[in-house]
Amino acid sequence: MLRLSREIRIEWGHCDPARIVYNPNYYNWMEGGLLALLSAAGFDLATMIAKDADFRGTPLVRGDASFMAPARVGDLIVHHVEVSRWGTKSFDLKHQFTLGDITLLEGSQTRVWARANPDIPSSLAAVPVPDAVKAALSENRTIRLTIHQETRPQETQS
Repeated sequence: MLRLSREIRIEWGHCDPARIVYNPNYYNWMEGGLLALLSAAGFDLATMIAKDADFRGTPLVRGDASFMAPARVGDLIVHHVEVSRWGTKSFDLKHQFTLGDITLLEGSQTRVWARANPDIPSSLAAVPVPDAVKAALSENRTIRLTIHQETRPQETQS
């Protein structure tokens, strides 16, 4: 399966008064990981929604997380995400957050491919995941997104 690994720098605003990452941030990062994974596979979710008025995205129908160790301000953690199971209309994602060799969190999500329900347009209907999406997310490769810090060139003395 296509595996995406992306770095996240922990900022002060990510943390709670105990000075560790406030747990709901991980759920936000999992959502971002799905968007980055789809984009890396050639499917930008915002563009797909803009081009198809009936497409409703990939709603979350189940989510789970096991918190194993804390992350703190300044830590550079890595979020790993990949599809772990394909259904006809749904798919599971596996998420892992690490700090070096330490696993911080393991999570999973079940999502459905959704369109507007033709009988009740204000509601959703799960539909088969497109074959092109399945094929792209099933490629055996890893993509790494890193944070690059710009450095200033040293000033020369005159």
